[in-house]
Amino acid sequence: MKKNYTYLLSCLLVLLATLSFSCTDDKVAEPDTFPEEGIPLNLYVGFDTATRVAELPNTDAINDAGTNGLNHIGLYVYYTDDYNGNNLSRPYIRNLECRIESGKLIPVLADGEPASRENIYIYDYMTLVAFYPYNAAMSEEDNWFEEKADEENYPITRIDYSEQTYIPYRGEVSVNPTTAFYIELTLYPKHTFCLEIILVSENTADFNDGSPDIKLLPAMDPVDNDLETSTWGKREAWYDQFYQKANEGGGMHVRRYKAYIWQHEGLEHIINQNEVLYEDGNFNLLATEVIRPLEQRIYRYGYNFTTGESFIPTSENLINDAPSLQAFGGTYTDAYQVCDIDLDGVAFTPLSMISSVYDGGGHKISNLTVNSTSGQAGLFSRIQGSSYLKNINLIDPVITVNSSVDTCYVGALCGRVNNALSEQDMEDLYASILLPDNLSEVVKEALIAEILAGINNSQSQIISCRVENPVITVTGTYPRVGTVCGSNGDRQGGDSFRGSVWDTYSLGGTLSVNVGTPGNNAGAEVGGFCGLNEFFIGRAYTTIQEENISAIQNIQTGTDQNNQPIIEQQNIYQGFTNQGTLYTTSDGAGINDCYAVAPDANAGVSQMPGAWPPGSWVAYTGIWPINTSSWTNFNNNKFWYQVGTPGVSYPVLQWERR
Repeated sequence: MKKNYTYLLSCLLVLLATLSFSCTDDKVAEPDTFPEEGIPLNLYVGFDTATRVAELPNTDAINDAGTNGLNHIGLYVYYTDDYNGNNLSRPYIRNLECRIESGKLIPVLADGEPASRENIYIYDYMTLVAFYPYNAAMSEEDNWFEEKADEENYPITRIDYSEQTYIPYRGEVSVNPTTAFYIELTLYPKHTFCLEIILVSENTADFNDGSPDIKLLPAMDPVDNDLETSTWGKREAWYDQFYQKANEGGGMHVRRYKAYIWQHEGLEHIINQNEVLYEDGNFNLLATEVIRPLEQRIYRYGYNFTTGESFIPTSENLINDAPSLQAFGGTYTDAYQVCDIDLDGVAFTPLSMISSVYDGGGHKISNLTVNSTSGQAGLFSRIQGSSYLKNINLIDPVITVNSSVDTCYVGALCGRVNNALSEQDMEDLYASILLPDNLSEVVKEALIAEILAGINNSQSQIISCRVENPVITVTGTYPRVGTVCGSNGDRQGGDSFRGSVWDTYSLGGTLSVNVGTPGNNAGAEVGGFCGLNEFFIGRAYTTIQEENISAIQNIQTGTDQNNQPIIEQQNIYQGFTNQGTLYTTSDGAGINDCYAVAPDANAGVSQMPGAWPPGSWVAYTGIWPINTSSWTNFNNNKFWYQVGTPGVSYPVLQWERR
């Protein structure tokens, strides 16, 4: 996910010390030239992939739009005081036509203009506003902006989206001379919302192949399909984009349709409960609740023909089979699993994530088999930065680790929850960061340092996950082993790598750690839920039995009559977790409202079945699936469907009501 990064470079301070920055009445509204006494603006354009709802995934898509005017951008530059004061009548630059070159915005020159005109200089605090596509008519005096509300007329929109061959975008960013050396402007779609329908099935015969027409929100955006020679013909099947992915093993087939609907002044698009979202003559998908669509929002709905399940994907990146799961590379990205995935017969390599999200949707991942010699293993070897694992349903995983590294971390779901980046992690991160080629090395290093600063003081989280019957066998020194995760959180010097596990549980399973080699268990941290917790675990439980946790260590219990040490073998473990000391309760660390069947001495952990989740675990009985764009903030007892009955049933999560 791209972000805006601003930096104060010492090499610029000397230059800036001689400048005086002020906002006076002597502003130049329409400069004939861009004087060279200021700081040159290096403006780059990108797209926020988390909120993008239209056809432009990157700036290359603009460059490739042809010569019909859709491959340029209109740029406005205002003094920030003016713009914040809603006075757009005297811009520093008005509707400057710009092209994109290597991600950078560069003015388009008329014939005969000197190359120096490609530079834009910044003297003061400025607000930059850009529109895609460029519209030359907005440079005419009759179309000049007076206030912010006038921006809604750029580009000139039409009520019926079928008449459009593009979706308008707008971006805004603030800049001053100290940050002008690198500034990134993110474009967002305007005047539209997107409806996305995802259909899943074991059998492709369940899908409609275009006869009769497939329609998304048909009553909202009607089109006369009989018009063959018209811009209206864009809606031949009443959807704008089509995507399909075959099941390549262990999953299901997927088809996805997108429609972009105008959300403009005078149009109040309300989707009522039980209204048709998708129809193809054989199948209708209905809205489960009332929706008032908002500009720039994506509304996703899914349906599984095989299981009859309705679901709401939280990502554009869909995981539908064993190969797509194995291929998931989580560095500033996310994914949603649309169906159950069977990994039987797959030699699986553990995944890893840096500041990413994997949403399992409650769909099963079964028969995971990992055989590893590394120091970190599980479905995910590690998650780092601001990462989330959520709604993962891991069934019958078998994790076998024979590690020769100093310390090994093993959990069925995740080996390590947030830790310092290794050298290999750093290399992978650098390779994933797409910076313009023409940036200086000093600027690149500063940008990367800012990204690392965010990771080195971050929090990864596991939320609303379930692990059933894990079989974990570990041979190695200083093992940290649990049914869910090996370790949670890490502090390295002044850096803070926090980990939190919420509303998650494991059922049954076995843990076998250094069986036959008890000497390797010196310093072992083995727990029925998590091996070593160094930050926070809350509203979680494990039902693994005491006899199924084997972590034997030689313990000296005293001396005999000959003053020789008496050595006994003891099973060292905690029924829930071992608690670290690197973080304190004042940092927000600890264990709250957690439960285990095996004995555990930690405060905050109670033993089942004598103890049971209290009233703080309130079941949420609202509609399912839950439609929310801020799922990770959907806490405060919204994750549990029912809290169980002692001796009868254990608590289960929201997505288990499917």
